Amino acid sequence: MSTITQMTPDEARKFMEGSKPDSFTLLDVRQESEYEQDHIPGAKLLPLSELPDHFDELDKAKPLLVYCASGGRSMAAAGLLQGQGFEDVNNLVGGISSWEGEGAFGPMELGMIAFTGAEGPAEIILKAYAMENVLQAFYVQRADMAETMERIGLFMRLAGFEDRHKDVLYELYTRIAEEVMSREEFEQTALRNATDMAEGGVPVDEFMDRFPGAFEDDLGVLELASMVEAQALDYYLRCAMRAKSEGTRDVFQLLAREEKAHLKIIGKYMDGKE
Repeated sequence: MSTITQMTPDEARKFMEGSKPDSFTLLDVRQESEYEQDHIPGAKLLPLSELPDHFDELDKAKPLLVYCASGGRSMAAAGLLQGQGFEDVNNLVGGISSWEGEGAFGPMELGMIAFTGAEGPAEIILKAYAMENVLQAFYVQRADMAETMERIGLFMRLAGFEDRHKDVLYELYTRIAEEVMSREEFEQTALRNATDMAEGGVPVDEFMDRFPGAFEDDLGVLELASMVEAQALDYYLRCAMRAKSEGTRDVFQLLAREEKAHLKIIGKYMDGKE
């Protein structure tokens, strides 16, 4: 599988200046409101929250240079694109902030937990439930640390997304399991071997510690949430493609649809439409 190339602003400028304008795609994955405030000339806007519905609008034969505000969402988008068969994917390190000479963060690469693709549908659901639970707990923790009612409300709304997703996972489990456990037994089983990972295998606290200041305000929290949800979507889509049974593939595809829906909701929050 191809790797994602990390480009500094100087490398990206050299690449763009040495290429014909129609020979590559410069992709801005921020929200529309961010794009309207400022963007790199020639960039095509395709927000991360909408990207999964528009893969077919992008030419796989052309190199892609992806950017966002600080490099996190663009890295998540690059992973999604790579997983869909785009072979020449490049991420602008530090995003438009570094492009414009402002303080920038290094490459924000998210980890991915390993699934073999051989797990049965029930095992997949149990693992997904555990990951959803960790992210929900993280949001609740951030709400406890918040200093304003606005921020408390924001974190609790995000926690609510994960709570609803857990309900979906348990309902799905009751449809496919031969012997159905109660919700309490199901949760205990799911969390018994849970690690400190969020959806898609992202160690949220560790990730935030590596980039202090990047996700402190409300927009930053939503950026992080969109990155994690996109990571999980990418993860489930990849697992669906390599699943060894139809039942396992169906579960991964359903989980991917759920993640895509969550990603869209977060995008609306970022635009102030929720």
